[in-house]
Amino acid sequence: MTTAITGKPEQYGIGIDTGGTYTDSVIVELATGAVVSKAKALTTPRNLGSGIRESLAQLNGELFGRVGLVALSTTLATNCVVEGKGARVGLVMTVPEPRTFRLQASLPCEQLAIIAGAHNHRGEMTVPLDQAAAGEIGRLHAEVDAFAVSSYFSIYNAEHEIALRRLIADLTGKPTICAHELSGAVGMVERATTAVLNARLLPVIRELLDAVENILWEMDIHAPLMVVKGDGSMMSNESCRNRPVETVLSGPAASIAGACRLSGIDNGLVVDMGGTTTDIAVVRSGLAAISEDGARVGGWQTRVRAVDMLTLGLGGDSGIRVGADGLLNIGPQRVIPFSCAHTCCRGMEALLVKVLALPEKKLKPEHRLFYTLLKKPKGPLSAMEEQLLSDLDGQVQSLEEIHCRISPFLDLAKLIEQGLLIEVGFTPTDLLHTAGICDFGDRSMADKGLQLLARQAGCPPEEMQQRIRRELDIVLVQSITAKALQDDRAIAAAWSNEIHSFLGRLIRLGDDRLLSVQFPLHLPIIAVGAPVQVHLPSAAQRLSSQLVIPPHAEVANAYGAITGKVFASTTVLVRPVTPDGYVVISREHRQKFSHLREAIRLAREQAEAMAREMVAARGGESITAEVLQEDVCVPLEAGWGESVLLEVRVTARASGSPALLQQQGHGLCSASSPVGAAGPRSVRGAG
Repeated sequence: MTTAITGKPEQYGIGIDTGGTYTDSVIVELATGAVVSKAKALTTPRNLGSGIRESLAQLNGELFGRVGLVALSTTLATNCVVEGKGARVGLVMTVPEPRTFRLQASLPCEQLAIIAGAHNHRGEMTVPLDQAAAGEIGRLHAEVDAFAVSSYFSIYNAEHEIALRRLIADLTGKPTICAHELSGAVGMVERATTAVLNARLLPVIRELLDAVENILWEMDIHAPLMVVKGDGSMMSNESCRNRPVETVLSGPAASIAGACRLSGIDNGLVVDMGGTTTDIAVVRSGLAAISEDGARVGGWQTRVRAVDMLTLGLGGDSGIRVGADGLLNIGPQRVIPFSCAHTCCRGMEALLVKVLALPEKKLKPEHRLFYTLLKKPKGPLSAMEEQLLSDLDGQVQSLEEIHCRISPFLDLAKLIEQGLLIEVGFTPTDLLHTAGICDFGDRSMADKGLQLLARQAGCPPEEMQQRIRRELDIVLVQSITAKALQDDRAIAAAWSNEIHSFLGRLIRLGDDRLLSVQFPLHLPIIAVGAPVQVHLPSAAQRLSSQLVIPPHAEVANAYGAITGKVFASTTVLVRPVTPDGYVVISREHRQKFSHLREAIRLAREQAEAMAREMVAARGGESITAEVLQEDVCVPLEAGWGESVLLEVRVTARASGSPALLQQQGHGLCSASSPVGAAGPRSVRGAG
C-alpha cells in the first residue's frame, strides 16, 4: 500500500519485523502514527537480509528521503539461542570457595573457569579476587572467541567483574561481557547464563545489523537504526551490538505493542497469530506484564526482561496430521503448505496424484509425509544421510519411499531439527485456499492435500474442513483461557501440563455429554497477524468476548517496532549496618551514612541519574523519570516493637523518545557510512 507525497516536510519512520515466516515493513508518519505504506515478504532464514530487502523494496520509495528513524524487531537472537549458534564462549565465575563449589545446572558455555572471589549482600568484599585468574584466562584463551564474567553478588558490588574484564582485555583483547551490565536480579546461575548467551550472540547480531545498515544505505535511507528489546522497549544500534541477548523475544513484544497502539485499547488480551506461532499476552494500562523470572529460551533460564506471554506452535504454516487414534493434531512443527510447495519442491503434484490414486487399503499414514532439502549440511553426515540429501535436493518423496529405498532407521527428526529437511503438509494456510479465502498460492494443490487428509481420516473433504476449523477453535480457546487463568499468580504457580490438557478436555465437552463448560472472557481480544480475520471470530464467540481486529493488523509487529520508546530501570538499595548507620548499595557505588534520610536522598539521586544515563546510552532523548520507594520490613514478636527495617528499595524508571535524524529545512543531515561503504553518506533532499 502506498500514498502520494503531499509536499509537506513530515518526517517518517520505517518499522521492520523479521518473523519466522514473513518479514513485514511499514512506513509511519511519526507525528500522527498513521501508516502510509506497508509490505510483506517471505523471511529467508539463512539470510535475513534478503527478506528485509524484498520487503522494503515494496514500500513507497519516494518517502525514503524523509525517513528519520528505522526500527527493527527480529527473531534472530531467539532462534540462535535455541539452535546453539554463535561464538564460542569462555565463562569466568567467582565464588567464595571454588574447591567445594558444585554447579547445580549446566551452562551454555564451551569453557569454564571457577576462581575465588566474593562479596556479601551489603556489597562488602568477603573473599579477595584470586590472583591465579590470569592463568585461568590464559588457559581458555585459545579455545574461545569471547568471554563472559559473573562474580558472586556482583549485583551489589561489581568490582571483581570489572577487574576481570580489564585483565581479559589486557591478556586477550577479546570481547568480554559482565553479568552486572545485563541484570540486577539475584540468581548467580541465571545471570551467568545471560552473560554467556550475550557473548555468544555478539557476532550473529552484528552480522545482521551490518547487513541492515548496508541495505538502508543501498536504498538511500539515511536514518538511525533502533532495535526492539524483549520487553517491547527500544535500544540503539550500537547498544544492541553490545547487548544482543536483550533482543530475545523482540518480535512478539513488538506485536503486542503494535496491537495496543493500533486498536487504542489499553486493557485486553492480545493474540498475535503468525506463520509459525501464536503469542498471547494480557495487557493492562497499555502494558503487558514482564516475566518476573526472566525469559526462558532454548531450555536456558535467563534474567532477560521480556514480555510474559504464552507461545504455542500454531500458525498459518503449522502441520495438520491425522493421528493413529483418528484425531487431528495441529502443530507445533512448521511445514511447507501444499499450496506453496510448487515454488520450491519439484515433483510435488505428480507425487500427490500418485498417492491419491492408491486404493484405500494401501493408503498408509507414511504417505502423508513429504520432505524436501532445505539447505546444504555444514557438518559430517552418515552415508545414509548423504544418500538421502543427494536424492532429494529439491525433490519430494513420501516417507514410505525413503524407508524402502534407503532405510527405516533414518533419524529424519534430527535432520529436520538441523534445518536440512522440511516437511511438506496440509496447513491452516491450505485450509484458507480450499475455502477460497486466500489466492496467493496454488488452490488445486491445497485441494489435493485436503483430499489426502480426508482419506486418511475416512471422511469426505467437506467434513475434514469442518473438523479442522473446530480443532483450530478449540486450540485457540484453550490457549486463550489458559493465559487468562495464569494471569492469577496463585493459579500460575500451580499450572502444569496436566492442567492444560484437562482444560482442553473440558472445552471439548459437547452437547451429548452431561454438562458443557464455558469460559466467558471479561477482556476484549485484540487480534493481529495475517490469519486472524478467519480464525479468531469463532474463538472469540466461544469465549463471549469482544473481538477487535485493528486496521493494519497484518503488520502490527512492524508498527509496534517503529512506534516504541526507550525505557530503562535501575534499583539502588539502602541497608542498615552495625553498629549504627546505613549503606547505599548499587552495582558500581557503595557509600555509608549516619542518617537514613541522607542515605535515601542519595539513593534516589543515584537511581534517577543511572536510569537517565541508561536511556541516553540506548538512544533516547526528551527523557522523563519517576522514582519509587519501597520499605522492606519484618514484624517482630510482641513487646519488641512493630517491625524492623531490612532495606529501602529505591527504583527509578526512565523513558525517552528515540533520537531521530533531524531535518534541516526539507533535507536530512548526513549519517555515517555503513560497514563496507566508502566515504560518508551524502545529504539527500526530501524530494
